Amino acid sequence: MQFSTSQASSDPVKKVGILGHSYVRRLPFTSPLQLPWFEVRKFDSPGAKVSNITQRSEWMRCMEYRPDIVLLVLGGNDINVDTKPNELSHKIKDLALLIEELTGADCLILSIEPRLQPRDISSGQYNTITRSVNRLLGRMLDSKSRFRGSGLQKEDLGYDGVHLSLEGNQKLLKKLIDICKYFWGINDV
Repeated sequence: MQFSTSQASSDPVKKVGILGHSYVRRLPFTSPLQLPWFEVRKFDSPGAKVSNITQRSEWMRCMEYRPDIVLLVLGGNDINVDTKPNELSHKIKDLALLIEELTGADCLILSIEPRLQPRDISSGQYNTITRSVNRLLGRMLDSKSRFRGSGLQKEDLGYDGVHLSLEGNQKLLKKLIDICKYFWGINDV
């Protein structure tokens, strides 16, 4: 179902929670962000990993918020020389399913992005693992859990080769908003 922004304004405001690592913290807005279609809040935990996000305070804050959609931005900090793509992709999928079970929200998983200077692993190894994990996630997710590419490229990285540049952060925020609008069939003519 598609509707214009004027129709959307009469509907209850939908809530979007963005949960993840430092990419979320650096998104260029102060939380909450009120848009004509939905409210967006960020739940950022720098250094967060799939393996530890549920022990962080931002996890509980996101669960208490009761969003309609959770955009999951995790996985990059989990990659090291010992990472097995199949195991990491299953852990990410299981986390998304847990979020859906606890909140009743749909969980959209963003792809893990390339890094030019990852920690304790070469960029070639890191990016090879990243591509494998993204490919596996794209194949394994059912209609309830969804996987989306962020559209980010190596050129969107900042000076440190890990975090996004200012332009990259703006591009990511626009992509996240577009993902939600597409998911809900919002056509803002």
